[in-house]
Amino acid sequence: MKLGAAIAIVGLLATAAAADPESDADAAFRAAQASATRGEPAALDALEALGRARPLTRWTDDAWAAAARLAEQRTDFARARRDLAEVVATTADDVTRRRAEAALARLAATTGAGGEWDAVVAEHDRLTGVILSGVGDPKPALAQLTALVAAHPTYPGATTARLVIAQGWERDGEPARGIAVLDEAIATAPTAELRGRARYAAVHARIHARDLGAARADLTAIASAPNADPMVVMQLEAALATAEQRARVRLAMWLVLALAAVVASWRARRDAGSWRAAGRAMLRPPVEVWYLAPVMAALVLVAESGNPMVARAIRAIALCGVGGAWLSGASLQLARAAGPLSARRVGAQVLVVVAALAGAAFLVVDRDRMIDLVAETWRSGPALP
Repeated sequence: MKLGAAIAIVGLLATAAAADPESDADAAFRAAQASATRGEPAALDALEALGRARPLTRWTDDAWAAAARLAEQRTDFARARRDLAEVVATTADDVTRRRAEAALARLAATTGAGGEWDAVVAEHDRLTGVILSGVGDPKPALAQLTALVAAHPTYPGATTARLVIAQGWERDGEPARGIAVLDEAIATAPTAELRGRARYAAVHARIHARDLGAARADLTAIASAPNADPMVVMQLEAALATAEQRARVRLAMWLVLALAAVVASWRARRDAGSWRAAGRAMLRPPVEVWYLAPVMAALVLVAESGNPMVARAIRAIALCGVGGAWLSGASLQLARAAGPLSARRVGAQVLVVVAALAGAAFLVVDRDRMIDLVAETWRSGPALP
């Protein structure tokens, strides 16, 4: 009898464990989360089904919260609001409730209390992804986002959209257009916080455009604001100081290039005997150009399929490299025709060419603020896919 009773109790406990709703909800939640990570469309339905399941478990509010986040990622804001309301209704945890209420308030501020801006926000997010992806020509997306803002002047996210537009123009090599958009964002920002964000972006944009005086004026406006963040002001001061230092380096590089041009012209004139003869000699591409030009052309073609800013830098560096090889090779041909080449002459010319190309490369990478990316890559290594 005792043995039979024990077996019956064990059987009942096993049945109860197998039917434990907490354990089933745990497994279902983990499976739905894994499905969401894989990007499967059914993940949102699975999370909401778990939230609707009864009895309530400790996973009910987590399922609704995860469903709300996933719905917002998919720009289904109406569904996200419904799921957040379910979090508030089902949770017993005060922290979770406050987070859900804060998320609802944030969505209301972004998409409107009744979701009247849902479609505009979805299109805004889509175009932002295209503009900031760094792939292809961003101009069509920039034009569409500009038209979207113009068509909805009371859109709460208009300032944020303008910041994206300005960043897009700056990345595309038209900083003046970006600054004009930022000035508009500063003038139309509905809150002091958004106006401060626009001014912060304007300081960086003006530094990029090398309008350091205007950047200093914007920085002064930021620092004089009642709620100015000292850390932000310090960061901007450091960025402006770096820009002023680079302006001095640029001047030095231009002087190096000018000196190299003067020296090369003088040596060519002396070796050729006249300016006309030197000019004729310089018009004939030396053998160095025939070797280097195809390699540079291949690099440019590869770069054209990637980031437009990087492609511009590669094009400019390739042109400088081919131009330097042309002038150097033609100069050596003239010197060889005038007499035997000395090691001193060749060594001096190599030094001048290297210095000139280094200066040109600095000016190219500094033009689009590529120098910041180069420095970051040097410090941290290349980004891994």
